[in-house]
Amino acid sequence: MPPDRGRILQQAQLLASRGQYEAAIAEWKKLAIDSSSDGSIHNTIGDLHLKRNMPGEAATAYLQAASAFRAEGATLKAIAAYKKVLKCDPTRYEVYRHLGDLNVERGLTSSAVQDYLTLGKYYLKERRGKDALEIYRKIIAHDPSNLSAQQRVAELCIQENQQDEATKVYLQLGREKSAQERYDEAKDAYLAVLKIDPQNSEAAQFVDSLKQGGTGSVKAVKPSASASAQKPTETVDLLAEAVRRITEKQYNGAEAILNQLLTREPGNPQVCQLLARLHLQRGDVQVAVGEYRFLAGAALRAHDLDLAESLIQEVLTVEPNSVPLLELNGELHEEKGNSAEAACQYAKAVEVLLAHPEPGMESLHEELFEKVRALSSDADFVNQLADRVKNGVTGTLHGEQEVARIEAASGDQQAAVVAEELGEQETQKIVIVGAEPDAVSSSANIFAQECESQVLGVAPGWETEPQVECPPSEPMLRPAVSSPVTQPSVLHETTPVSNQPSGIAPTSATPVTTPKGMVKEAAAPPPDYETYYALGVAYKNMGLYEEAKATFQVSMGSDAFYLDSALMTAICLKEEQQLTKAVVGLETVLADPRCQGAKGQAIRYELGLLYEAEEQWEKAALAFQAIPSFHDVPQRLAALKGKHRGGDVGFRYAS
Repeated sequence: MPPDRGRILQQAQLLASRGQYEAAIAEWKKLAIDSSSDGSIHNTIGDLHLKRNMPGEAATAYLQAASAFRAEGATLKAIAAYKKVLKCDPTRYEVYRHLGDLNVERGLTSSAVQDYLTLGKYYLKERRGKDALEIYRKIIAHDPSNLSAQQRVAELCIQENQQDEATKVYLQLGREKSAQERYDEAKDAYLAVLKIDPQNSEAAQFVDSLKQGGTGSVKAVKPSASASAQKPTETVDLLAEAVRRITEKQYNGAEAILNQLLTREPGNPQVCQLLARLHLQRGDVQVAVGEYRFLAGAALRAHDLDLAESLIQEVLTVEPNSVPLLELNGELHEEKGNSAEAACQYAKAVEVLLAHPEPGMESLHEELFEKVRALSSDADFVNQLADRVKNGVTGTLHGEQEVARIEAASGDQQAAVVAEELGEQETQKIVIVGAEPDAVSSSANIFAQECESQVLGVAPGWETEPQVECPPSEPMLRPAVSSPVTQPSVLHETTPVSNQPSGIAPTSATPVTTPKGMVKEAAAPPPDYETYYALGVAYKNMGLYEEAKATFQVSMGSDAFYLDSALMTAICLKEEQQLTKAVVGLETVLADPRCQGAKGQAIRYELGLLYEAEEQWEKAALAFQAIPSFHDVPQRLAALKGKHRGGDVGFRYAS
């Protein structure tokens, strides 16, 4: 006869409430017999073992819970359970492998790298070279810009007698460090290559160029004739590797290879085109536009119209409102003798400029309109565009009728998209398939302010890395490209891993060079706020309040999750009996203009409960009076009136 689940559960809870933890565990184990795949049962057993002060047995139960959660696809619960294992027994290092794999599944790459680094260091300490090599390979796979991990892989490959792989990794290290202008370190990598393969031409050429330059400083290194005369097959191999990395979105490594090639062959058109494509796919649209404009213009001047058209369309497919490329497209069609299409391209550029004028180029739309007037034979079209130029009106010309006119005149479908977008008052975001999104500028974060820093402090190790000044590109030798400085890895091997909770991904920015050689920061992609919020909830439900608060600190960077994250943070603080900190945080949230609607009511309600818990009766009443019909507020207001009169109404605080 199957056990009475309800009766067993009731008995287990009763025993636990009386402090009879061993007996309660025995009851929960009865449930586990028929529900071994229920992670929540094993998690509860682990919690009871902790109350018995038996961390080893608790860790075993949490491992069972994590396996069960993982089997059922509850990744975030599994991550939280594994974190509880480490709290009970920090020496169970294999847990870091599971955490790393789960964080990869959820897209929390920097957290995965941190977990793998912890395990890799342990393997090195235990002299488990093969295991360490496997883990450091994982790190490189998920963080190709982590040069410390690359260095470690190369050293371990030599240790394990894997010379071919060691050579490849050292060569890549040399290229990337050279691209970062860290020439002395690059020399060390290339010398390591020569120890393995004394005939390697790439390493020999680099070392020779340093010897000719003397000190190996940035200014002293000049490509020599022998360096530029590398074998064609080597160039092809490097280009193929760069293409592979671009395809796999390993943009930093690909950029390092391409910049290395450009130092040897300045202006190589094939390399320049790949570099431009890399920037376009990575989302560095402004940089890419400058590069494509240079390349397409050069192709146009060389009368290679097919190449020019292909380059122009590559950008316009992604950014149909790029004025420089629309103008260049007009010149291309003029060169082809297609005056009507050229006029249409110039007209599109005029439309864009009317909607979004270019600073410092206030008269450009008038110059382009004169080209439309000279080229177009459609008098109605020209007159209507003239009215818009004269009046400076933004939006569509005359609704759907004019959209159809533009589309018919251009002979393609992009005109309809352009006209539709120009009719909107707000600038549209550029969406690039496969590109990493631009960083979202987060609104004011209450807990990021100095006065509230103790409420939700930034996790240790989040300090911003210093940015490197980028030298301007050489004029006319190649198109303006981003500086050969790869994005610093979020987590390097030297980063302390014990202080920063897993699941936290600080963002960083990489300085790049604009087409005019001016340094600006390229925004790093924002974290997946929804994933961080869900992970924080899982931590909170598992009683991991510190981890939950640190994770909510990340999700609070999104307007969509700001209020939810702030509320959950306050609840965590309340569970930890840090009532004053919770009050300070929610008071600041309440002053935020985003604190509205149902979520704003929930914030006020929780703040009222906190005031009650601190016996600030008047403040509690004011908070509740703002939401008089919310939840059980009418009863609470009545009870507070009794408190104000000094009566005892047997009022209980909500949990």
